[in-house]
Amino acid sequence: MTNNKKFRIVITGVENSGKSTLIGPLAEKFNWPFVLELCRENTDVLNGTETFETLQDLHRLEEKRCKELTETTSAKGIFCDTAGIVLDFWSESVFGKRVTTETSSKKIDLYLLCETIEKWEEDPIRLLPNHKDRIEKNNEFRTRLDQEKAPYIYIPVMPLKERVEFAEQKIKEILHV
Repeated sequence: MTNNKKFRIVITGVENSGKSTLIGPLAEKFNWPFVLELCRENTDVLNGTETFETLQDLHRLEEKRCKELTETTSAKGIFCDTAGIVLDFWSESVFGKRVTTETSSKKIDLYLLCETIEKWEEDPIRLLPNHKDRIEKNNEFRTRLDQEKAPYIYIPVMPLKERVEFAEQKIKEILHV
């Protein structure tokens, strides 16, 4: 690995797993910039009128933002709140096809797979209020990461401060940053 290579860490998992809550404090610990989940900015998604093309556009925009941020930051890496894997699961369940290619995950140095939180929090883009359904979907995430031989850390549910410290320690161990 060259010294100018920037790490890309993706926080992923099923909805209601604390990804968006985790990213800010974790990025602050490392002093790295981050990209928030773009679905929360998309009118079609917020209105429930998204199409396969919407998800493809979101993936392209996410990749563009990550590339630009990676090229412009002096930090050793960036954090991303979700990535193509989430869009793939969504697209497969609704449209029957994947948004990304299997090589997309090769651009990611580490995934943080967050365990879903039992207590449901309402959100305009969440669709799985049943905890058992979210556990099943999160197991599918883990299976996909295993199949793609993608590097990941499973982040259990715990208080935020402990979760951040756990993730920080694991990232440092694996990426030596």
